[in-house]
Amino acid sequence: MTNPIGDSAASFIAAATTRTYSPEIIDMAKRCLVDWMGVAIGAVDQPVSRAVRETVDSWGAVGKAQILCGPKTAPALAALVNATMGHALDFDDTRGHAPSHLSSPTWSAVLALAEAHDADEAQALNAFITGYEIAAVLGDGGIGNRMQAAGFHPTPVFGRLAAASAAAVLLGLDQDQTANALGAAATTAGGMTASFGTMGKPFHSGNGAMEGVLAAEIASRGFEAAQHLFDAGGAFADSLVQTDAPKLGDAAFTSGESLFDNSFKPYACGKLIHGHIDAARELRSKLDIGTIEKIHCQVAAISSKLVGHPTPTEPLQGKFSIAFCVAVALLGNPVQLADFSSERMEDPRVRGLMDRVTLSINADVGRYGAAMDITLKNGETVSASIERSRGNPENPVSWGDLKEKFEGLVSPVLGAKTEALYNTLYSFERSGSFEKMLKLTQAKP
Repeated sequence: MTNPIGDSAASFIAAATTRTYSPEIIDMAKRCLVDWMGVAIGAVDQPVSRAVRETVDSWGAVGKAQILCGPKTAPALAALVNATMGHALDFDDTRGHAPSHLSSPTWSAVLALAEAHDADEAQALNAFITGYEIAAVLGDGGIGNRMQAAGFHPTPVFGRLAAASAAAVLLGLDQDQTANALGAAATTAGGMTASFGTMGKPFHSGNGAMEGVLAAEIASRGFEAAQHLFDAGGAFADSLVQTDAPKLGDAAFTSGESLFDNSFKPYACGKLIHGHIDAARELRSKLDIGTIEKIHCQVAAISSKLVGHPTPTEPLQGKFSIAFCVAVALLGNPVQLADFSSERMEDPRVRGLMDRVTLSINADVGRYGAAMDITLKNGETVSASIERSRGNPENPVSWGDLKEKFEGLVSPVLGAKTEALYNTLYSFERSGSFEKMLKLTQAKP
């Protein structure tokens, strides 16, 4: 049986040590590292983080892999906790084409195995770039969007493939072992969008990271899986999308160029809302909040389905509510972590504006864009149109923006060590950075 896509992916992963990367690719990989670690450490005390970390701790597993700001454990379990933390705030970076959050499961798997197997910075970066590339290319053929529309969350689907690929690099698997690792990861893929707004969504990321590491580790010990799952007549796309001719991406793999299409979140909520926040921020200076009669948002169909919650009552639900986030932004708030609180949710000014928001589907509005019309009590209308929200590759954030975001998330947890950690990650390709990073993120004595 010939398996063009599966064989190509396994061959690409097995040859990772033969590749070199441009400074631009290394820079993007480090941006992903800084962003992921910032949001993960910022979520260390979130209820979902505590639940998963305490469960892992209760198992008493022995290992050399560090849970961020916690104890050491087995690599797969460290990956589980760290990737759950990385997605707990729904503030981690996003690949728009898939669409999925790849850095959290991939970097979580990389750091866990790199520490356990004494890999250096160059090996860690190589593993991350390889894992990201595999998931990006496989997800870019339109299958990621179709999975999401069908109710599957692409992050655990493609995140586990990225984690398994990165783990295969660090474990030095050959092509056949790598194909088995990918097959083992693929056969457990899942995660439902119906979990959005609950702890289930960040658990998707953690579970994908854990199962990716597990798949590579058992493949290194002789586990044999189906190797044809990604190809015509296979089960991966056919099973997850129950329509005719679902398609996995089959473009050529590159030396990390897929990273250039990654995006970073300036707001702590579902990415499909970001264009509407941009529009609200643009219009706020043009009106008096007290004069607003109606707020009409034109949205993509997928946005109506995933982030159209009209009356959220819990902070997590607010992260998937255009109405809530628009109201918060119109009131001059930055739509950061503090805005997703019970106090903000119960603010009568927020509730009053939420009640004025209506949504309608417009096929011409992209999933990362927005069109907003605000009607005032005197009958006047002010409007804004956003083609691509801030943070996307076409409208990028800077290293300065990432640093500000990182410091805001990490300072409450690490205090004076925050600047040293940022500088270490910013220069992660330098020898000794990995060891220094581990020391800075150890559990408090």
